[in-house]
Amino acid sequence: MRATAPLAAADLLGLWILEPASWLVILQVAIGLGFVIFVHELGHFLVAKACGVKCEKFYIGFDIGGLKLAHFTWGETEYGIGILPLGGYVKMLGQDDNPAAAAREAQRAREVIESGDLPPEPTADPHPAWDPRSYPAQSVPERMAIISAGVIMNVIFAVLLAAWAFSLGVEELTCEVSSVRPGGAAWRAGLRTGDEIVAIGDKTDPVFTDLQKGVTLGDPARGIDFTVMRPADQQEQLLTLHPDTDLGIPTVGVTSPFSLTLPADLELGLPGAAGQATPAFAPNDTITAVAGTPVARYADLIAALSEQADAAVELTVQRAAGGEATVTLPAQPRLETGLIMAAGAITSVQADSPAAQAGLQPGDRIVTVAGEPLGNPLTLDSRLRARTGQPVLLGVRRGAASGEATAEAATATIEVTPRPVSWIEESRWPQSPVAVSSLGLAFTVGSQVVAIAPDSPAALAGIQVGEALTRARFLKVGESLAGDEPSREDDPGVELSEAAPNWPFVMAMLQQSPANTRLHLTVASADGLSRDVELLPVAATDSFVVDRGLIFQPVYRLVQAGSVGAALAQGLAKTGEDLSVVYRFLQKITSNQISPRLLGGPIEIAKQAGKSAEEGLGRLLLFLTMLSANLAVINFLPIPVLDGGHMVFLLYELIRGKPPSEHVVGILSYVGLVLLLSLMLFVFGLDLGLIARR
Repeated sequence: MRATAPLAAADLLGLWILEPASWLVILQVAIGLGFVIFVHELGHFLVAKACGVKCEKFYIGFDIGGLKLAHFTWGETEYGIGILPLGGYVKMLGQDDNPAAAAREAQRAREVIESGDLPPEPTADPHPAWDPRSYPAQSVPERMAIISAGVIMNVIFAVLLAAWAFSLGVEELTCEVSSVRPGGAAWRAGLRTGDEIVAIGDKTDPVFTDLQKGVTLGDPARGIDFTVMRPADQQEQLLTLHPDTDLGIPTVGVTSPFSLTLPADLELGLPGAAGQATPAFAPNDTITAVAGTPVARYADLIAALSEQADAAVELTVQRAAGGEATVTLPAQPRLETGLIMAAGAITSVQADSPAAQAGLQPGDRIVTVAGEPLGNPLTLDSRLRARTGQPVLLGVRRGAASGEATAEAATATIEVTPRPVSWIEESRWPQSPVAVSSLGLAFTVGSQVVAIAPDSPAALAGIQVGEALTRARFLKVGESLAGDEPSREDDPGVELSEAAPNWPFVMAMLQQSPANTRLHLTVASADGLSRDVELLPVAATDSFVVDRGLIFQPVYRLVQAGSVGAALAQGLAKTGEDLSVVYRFLQKITSNQISPRLLGGPIEIAKQAGKSAEEGLGRLLLFLTMLSANLAVINFLPIPVLDGGHMVFLLYELIRGKPPSEHVVGILSYVGLVLLLSLMLFVFGLDLGLIARR
């Protein structure tokens, strides 16, 4: 759909902040994030105090230039909240992470105090003695304890936070598949609507977050083992999926599970035929039957709707307020433009499909169907479904992957029998190919116009055969982009090109659009000139949308510990898993298997924390567990100015019996500081949209 303008987004954020219901979320996020930082610094502080080190400051946030939100002094320590909310610090005598101030701080801690607390300086030793309450005056083991205490506290509190979450109970998405991305790893392996993933590698009874982590951190080359159960036969099957990386992150292309209960918020209505149902759907309605036949799962509903896609159906609905209702749901003809775009080569063939059995291969190009030209590639599947069980002859060009007729290209006639289809494989992902579900193959659709239906919206708009589409935008009723350059910047639309074959995605999103949505297309002619046209799509007579615009709540299951011991065990397991995930994620980034553009900075962290807080306290606690584990791992990386860098210097001192050269430490500290500042600027750029995430 049309992108929201930045100003509008800012206005929405402002309105959200002004709502009293949002204040609790903001408060929870602020307390939660501040608590994770506080715990880390508290570890340093307590162990330093136990070792007799003078702690001069304890701050959450950084008091840059002396600016602070609040502060007070208790004993010898100043406690406060700094103006820059990017972390925190404990300032110990003789220790400073800022390389520019480190030498000055070291000199301050070397000064002999007049009270005579320091022993006389040996004349043979050129170095002045340390203040006994300074950090450098402590033994190496004590300094190691002080440095590692922050990380240890983060790990301990991560366990406690996770245990608290599991004692309260956490709603987790199940691992049932609602749909698959055409041509994706799950699609190629034969997964479909309703399949349940019962194991991912050694992880049994997984939830959807296990699926996401398993795919992101798995080995795309070796593949990831999935144990899948199809409810129809209740048999488990072991499949090895090889994740795709074309979207910037490893994915297998499955969407999270849907229930049969409509959303609680239907103020904006439902798209497509669902918005025209009589009587209208109400919030939290649950569909229990189709034409009198009970349905228990989303897959059952889709199968029932697939059998009568071209007719109105009677749905039995359980109302949230009590009682049943019969809702008539009309058929939803697909919206068409009259544009017939160039069909690309087959990109994927599904395992054990009619296409695989007939010998069709990636790189083949379908040119004829039953002796007739291919026609509109987006309607091929619906045409073949009308021939289910009947052999069909396909004219296939081989040896010309580029699609151009050459002397080397050979055309073969292949017989294939379409299968019945009772699931969804829509192209609702950017750059997704078109799935011909009845055959089990997927191919791309380009941006060049090869034919135009007579008297169609495209014909009336003056689009010509041979021209190419370069961009598409969706315009609701009352919206216009004509002569409005700022709006074009706010809404870049969907790119259409050979490198970005997004026409199937555009048409799939069009089916979910509000009534009377228009398409604003940028068209390039053969001479390189571009122009903009607008057209109003019309309903087809022979092709229908199976799910008819129905939108459902996800399927959750409650994960809750039955006792304190069980909660602690689950908390320990969750923390160990989160620590492992961070290490594996960093390993994937450093080995160039995952893009660093997937990182998030403070703004993204706050967004995710706010989202978690809205989903309940248990979800927020698990997010803070993950954040605490992240903080522990990142802080212990062997980078100067981080705790891990200090630990490396201490290990050197322990082994050599003397500290490393202050000059070398200073240089390495500057290098570490530059690395951290560069990383900070990078993630801020990602958060602010100055750097694209793909």
